Amino acid sequence: MKRGRQSRAEWELTDTLVVDVSRQMPPPPVPELNDAQQQVWRSIAGAMPGRWLQRGAYAVLAELCRRICRSGYLEQQIQSFQSEWLSAEGGLERFDKLLAAADRESKAILALSRALRLTPQSQMHPRDAGRRLADLPPDDEAAPWDVSPRRRLPVKGSD
Repeated sequence: MKRGRQSRAEWELTDTLVVDVSRQMPPPPVPELNDAQQQVWRSIAGAMPGRWLQRGAYAVLAELCRRICRSGYLEQQIQSFQSEWLSAEGGLERFDKLLAAADRESKAILALSRALRLTPQSQMHPRDAGRRLADLPPDDEAAPWDVSPRRRLPVKGSD
């Protein structure tokens, strides 16, 4: 195997997909979490590298799942709040309480995510951040998720 970094051309031509089949995603604790919370569990646990979550962290992850779902519910309440309700008696106070509750949930989600080392800054040493930034494609090149439906991506081997 060649030593050193891969060139951009070598990186683009790589068509080998490596899958870690030894990795088993921890199942959500069924009696503790409802269906939506279990879905969040699967989403988070599925995105983490193998053996990232130890059994001792399951309670923290379960609480994170609850908080994320609660935050989503609060966001729905805030979105459905009608502007004319603000002028009604107690409307502004109710809206303020909704915003404060949503803020508390956001802070708790961030704290739990940091405790589980899920945030990008906790997974990367500052020294490596510069290296990863240098490996990113140029700004004028579209990201894969920014491709419009009408624009076709180039297919390897065809011109």
